Amino acid sequence: MMRIEAATSSDLSDIKRLHTESWRTAYAPFLPSAALDRLDAEMERRWTVLPADVEVARSDGEVLGFVRTKKRDGWAYIDNLHVHPDMRGRGIGQALFHAAGQRLAATGEGGVWLTVIAANTAARRFYRAMGGFEGGLLTEPVLGCPTRTRPVIWRSLRRFASANDRANALDAG
Repeated sequence: MMRIEAATSSDLSDIKRLHTESWRTAYAPFLPSAALDRLDAEMERRWTVLPADVEVARSDGEVLGFVRTKKRDGWAYIDNLHVHPDMRGRGIGQALFHAAGQRLAATGEGGVWLTVIAANTAARRFYRAMGGFEGGLLTEPVLGCPTRTRPVIWRSLRRFASANDRANALDAG
């Protein structure tokens, strides 16, 4: 049975390994191989300590995916949402996204956003299915390479509120 729970420091090496594997498989069509060759060093730099606001999907003690949120440009931002490449298409990403949305809604955040590589049509389709609205093209560095991305925005997190919170919101107005 899969559980979504707060990551602990003992999850750090699993998260780093999963993030690396996910980027290698998902980003290979979009980034030069020289950039992907720098991935191990980049992940060592990114994951020296476990930041706050990381949740993992876990089954039988194994980390299947993770989501990390933070603040960016004054909004809640999904910095990472990754599922082990062998486990994609099983609802894990959706469960992680939903858990992050619930947590953010519970803390009073009104909306959330993320960026996605513009050419990554599978990820863009997933985020649209999750109710995201795409913004215009941007160019951002990904592994040191200028990469075309799109922001994806959820202006309201109300749908992620718990059933009790939704009932209270309906009663209030």
